[in-house]
Order: sequence, then structure tokens, then C-alpha cells
Amino acid sequence: MTISTTTRTRQYNGDNSTTVFAYNFNIQADSELEIYLGTPVGAPTSWAQQTLTTHFSVSGAGTAGGGNVTFVTAPPTGTGNVYIRRVTAKTQTSDYVENDPFTAATLENNFDKLTQVTQDMQEEIDRCFKLGSIVPDAGTTEASSVVADRASKLFAFDASGDFSVTQEIGTHTGDWATSTAYVVRDIIKDTSNNNIYICLTAHTSSGSQPISSNADVAKWSLIVDAASATSSATSAASSATTATAQAVIATAKAVLTASDATDTAADLVLTNADVVLTNADVVLTNADVVSAEAAKVAAEGATGASAFKFTFDNSTSMADPGTGEIRFDNATVASVTNLAFDAVSADTSNPDVSDFIASWDDGSNTAHEGYITIRKSGTPATYAVFSLTGSVTDSTGWLQCPVTHVDSNGTWSNADTMFISFSRSGDKGNTGTLAVGTVTGNTVTVGNPATAAVANSGSSTAATFDFTFGIPTGATGARGSDAGLDMTFESTTTDTDQGVGKVWFNHGTLSSATVLYMDDVDANSASINSWVDSWDDSTTTALRGTVKVVQQADPAIFALYNVTGAVTSASTYSKIPVSYVTGAGSFSDTDSSSVSFFRTGDTGSAGSSTPSDDTFRIQDNSDATKEIAFEASGITTGTTRTITMPDSDVTLVASALANVMEDGSPQLGASLDVQGYGVTSSSSIMHPSLTSTGKALVMGF
Repeated sequence: MTISTTTRTRQYNGDNSTTVFAYNFNIQADSELEIYLGTPVGAPTSWAQQTLTTHFSVSGAGTAGGGNVTFVTAPPTGTGNVYIRRVTAKTQTSDYVENDPFTAATLENNFDKLTQVTQDMQEEIDRCFKLGSIVPDAGTTEASSVVADRASKLFAFDASGDFSVTQEIGTHTGDWATSTAYVVRDIIKDTSNNNIYICLTAHTSSGSQPISSNADVAKWSLIVDAASATSSATSAASSATTATAQAVIATAKAVLTASDATDTAADLVLTNADVVLTNADVVLTNADVVSAEAAKVAAEGATGASAFKFTFDNSTSMADPGTGEIRFDNATVASVTNLAFDAVSADTSNPDVSDFIASWDDGSNTAHEGYITIRKSGTPATYAVFSLTGSVTDSTGWLQCPVTHVDSNGTWSNADTMFISFSRSGDKGNTGTLAVGTVTGNTVTVGNPATAAVANSGSSTAATFDFTFGIPTGATGARGSDAGLDMTFESTTTDTDQGVGKVWFNHGTLSSATVLYMDDVDANSASINSWVDSWDDSTTTALRGTVKVVQQADPAIFALYNVTGAVTSASTYSKIPVSYVTGAGSFSDTDSSSVSFFRTGDTGSAGSSTPSDDTFRIQDNSDATKEIAFEASGITTGTTRTITMPDSDVTLVASALANVMEDGSPQLGASLDVQGYGVTSSSSIMHPSLTSTGKALVMGF
């Protein structure tokens, strides 16, 4: 037969049902077909060869138009490819004997087989790497037979264009160093200018950097000119600075916020000096090597497009902070109430921005003129936002802005570079128009009798309408948060730490509890230890304060205790001795609770035991008795003073009248009869001895 086609393969997609697949080329035996199943369908990544008879059978061997392949186990799935390939046996089975019949069919079959073998081999040759059809100067095309010559080498062509497998792959060997043996294609960095070189000639290095002036410069090839890239970045940064000055004017008109452009250009990525080699070509991940300093300049230029550049002055006095500087009136950012701006910014040439700052209070919303946003250069997460709450004071050379702290984060240091922007609040809307009218009781008179025509049959006189006034009751609002500490109730009663934000007692029955336990942090993980440990600070030691524990979901559930002793700190929690006062309801484990403490006032100091001149006083004695004390040192000689007892229930004790004279004059004896002083329920106490200066009368009762 004739063989008029070079086709020797067929390919199908399985569908989970088809088991018969045709092939349209001649084979001389069933064994000359190889069948493969590939997955996934459409773009197989793996192939599995099938076995004749076990997996498939063949029909049509010896037929010019081919035949079929039939799967005998299961149909190929929809996720696989069916690939049919002819592989002709490379044998010759005909034996021609002298004088035997020489049939044309046998000879043609042998010629057909030779043709098919040639086609099979050609198909494999077509899939090989090879030189072009016309390469008259082709040199060496064979690889070295020595394994060591081929190991870890590139499949490449040498300087003459000849095939070679002795080319070094080359490695990134880091920074250049003297007295180092370098081989072809080694990659190094010149640390004097960050340039990247690849080795052209194997050698041992000598001399010094830069490579461009080294005696071995011809042995290296520059692949990354970092010095030039840095110079270009510097030029770009200079252009960015010019753009910044122009953007200041645009900012004043557009009133942009700094957050819109804080880090637009800050994310400049510096490519590592790693070199990727592909087929002997050096591929640079990013040829634009930008220095960190250039990136910083570019980032500041982008930020400055919507903000002013100032330098932080950590002084807190409200005065001119200095050229291009800003001050706060408090070292704690959250407590700042005034900002002091210099009239000029810290941008190039120090442009005067005082007119713009002075206009910040021009809006009609005087309670909130706008937001002043401040960000730290290079660290945008360090910021402060203030509300401008009053008039800007222009002090010629510097300006003061009254502010209220809104939000902030991070810390500021003296001389930090800061970018400042202002976003104005909208003006207040116009006041609505009120209808002219009067209200008397439940009657509303609307309109001006002389001019208004109201909904009263078109009458031009005043219209009277009856209304029923009432204020609807709104829905009950959500319960506000308790004023005390947010804690979580713990039902455990042991003297051990129960975890973050827990409050618990030493007894399951709250009325029997004698110790209250408090964790060192509240349920929000805020430290409360110092405050809880101060609950025993009152000098009124018998009752140092009162603690109230309330269930947040139902404030009717509570327990009230008096603090009766010293607080004990147990490292991670505190123990407070308490005495139950009253309470209601019961707590459950994990209840959200509020704990409040009310401190008892300190014990007052004792009063003076000696009254002032002309003053009577009833005072306590150490023996639980009381005395009426009277200081008479300022009484003129001969002056009479009268003590009037409040009522008949007061009885004077005669023995307490001893030692009443304290100026060295004769004293009254303890046995003196009190009746000698004319004491009655409403009479006076007189004694002839109390007529000289400096007499004191003390009577106990």
C-alpha cells in the first residue's frame, strides 16, 4: 500500500461514557500503538501509559485507513485526555531465501515499515533542540564526556558561538573584597557606590574600590549603575520640592486633609541586589535602584502637596516658636488647648503662610471652625487631630489657635518634622422664617391682618385656628453605662487569682462575705491596682469607705459593704476586708458588674482646749466629763461676766470648781460649795475673785 500521510498520533478528550476512539493511520501490529491518559483535560500535566489487553484492545492492524482503540475496563473520565501514538518496531522479520517466491506484498510491507520507522524517528528529531538549517560556521556541538566539566555548568554558547557546557553559572557572592578568588559570572556589589558587577574573567581580586578605578576593571561588567540611579532620584526629589511649594497654594484653596496623601509616595520599594539568571541573560528585578534618603524626600514631597511642613518645638509657652516651628501649650498631647504657629513654614525658602492660618476662623460655625491634623514625617502613625474652637490670634510673626483635642497617637520629640493640614467646617445654614402670630391657650392666631391671606376662605384678616398641644413620649433610651469599674463576677470563693477583670468574695452567700477580691485590671484590661489599693487610705480606720457591687443588666441586683481594714495586695489581685451592709437579688457566674467605692473622710483634728477671749465653750475631757471653759484674760478689771445655764436640767459638780484661778492668785478649793455662787437653772454664776485681768473659769459637769 502507499503511505500518503505523516500522521502518527491522535488525541481525544474523555467524557465518562465513550470507550471507542479511532486512529486514522496504518499500523502493522496491535503492539505498535501506545495509549496514554493525561490529566487535567485540555492541558495535561501528567500522563499514564495504558497496557494492551489489560486496559484496551486494538482493531484495524494492517489496514491502510487505521482502526479503533477500545477501552476494556472503564471509559476515560471527563478530566482526562486520550493520546494515541504509533511506535513502529525497529526490527526486520522478513527472511528472503534464494529461489523462493518474492511476493510484492511482502516487499511492500517491509518498505511501509521502513517509512513508518523513518516517520517515527523524524517526529522525535523535530522535538529536539538543534541548530538552524543553515549554520555554516557551526563549531563544537558535543558536550564534554567528563562529568566534572559538565557539573553545575550552563547549557550555553561561548565567545566564538560554539556550543559549551563548561560555562560557570555564577553566584551572588555579596560585597566585593580584596584577595578573593572570583570566577566567571560571579555577582558582587561595590560598597563604595552600590553598583552591581558580574565577573567576566576569573581572577584573584586586588586593590580597592570603586571597581571603576580598580586595575581589574576590565574583568568586570557593570550590570546595575546604582550611583546614576541615586543621582536621578535626587533630581526627582528636587523636582518634588518645587512641586511642594506650588501645592501649598493649591492646598489653601482646596482645603484638603493630610490623610488623603499621607503615604501616597512613601511606599517606594528598594529592590534587593539579587540577580536572576535565565539562559545566561542577567535579568534585574528592578533596574531603578532608589536610595532610602531619596524615598524619604519623595514621600515628604507627596505629603507636602496637601499640608504645611513645620518643625516641632517642645517648649510649652505661648510665644513665637521660631522660624518654621510649632508649639503645644502642654507636654501631654491630649491636654493641649492652644497651638502656636510661626508665620512661615519650614518648607524650602520658608514661605509666609500666616494669612492662610489667620483665615482658619473665618467660618460661621464658631464653636467648631474645623480640624487641624498633624502628622510626624516618616511616621504617619504618629499624629494628632485638634478641633479649632475659637478665634485665631495673629501676633505679627506668629499665630495662636485655641483648640480641643480630638484624637492622637505616638510621641513627639523636639525638632521632629511635622506636616500640618486644616479642613474647614461648613458654615451654618440660614435661620428659618417664623410665621407672625400669637398663641393664647390652645388657640393659635396666624398671619398679619393687614397683609396675609391665610387658609381661611381667602380672608385678608387674621385667621384663628384651634390646636390641641401635646408632646409625644419617645421610646425609652438604652441604659447608660455605670460609673463604677467594669468587672466580671466570679462565683469561685477561693483566695486565688480568678483572671482578668474578675471580682469575687470569700463566701458564696454575699451577706456572709468578709473579704472582697479585685483583679489588678478591669474587664477592659485597664490597670486599677493603684486605685483599689488606696481604698484603705482614710484615717477613719473603723469604716474606711463603702463598696457597691451592681449587676449591669439589672441595677436592682446589688451588694453594699463597708471597708473595715487594710487592703492586702496579692501580686495580681487585691484583698479588701469588708462588712456586709445590705443588698438585693443574687449574682451569677460571669455577670457583667460595676464596682464603685465611696471613701470615708479623714478624722478631723482636735479643737483647741483654750477658747478665745470673751468666749464660753463646752469641751470634752479625757475622762468622758465635760467642762464649761471661759477665757477672761482680755476682760477689763472690774468687768462682770455672766454665765447663764441653758435650762434646769444642767447640774454643776462642785468638785470641778477646783483650780479655777490660773494667774497665780488664790484658788478655790475643791470643797467649795457650788451653791455659794448662786447657781440656779436660770441664774448667773458670779465670784468676787473674777475681777482681775487674766482670770479663767472652768466648771465641770
